[in-house]
Amino acid sequence: YLTRRRRIEIAHALCLTERQIK
Repeated sequence: YLTRRRRIEIAHALCLTERQIK
């Protein structure tokens, strides 16, 4: 499974992508 740091990075990326889509 993904590490905490990796999960945080992914979550950050998802937030950025969501903002771009919106």
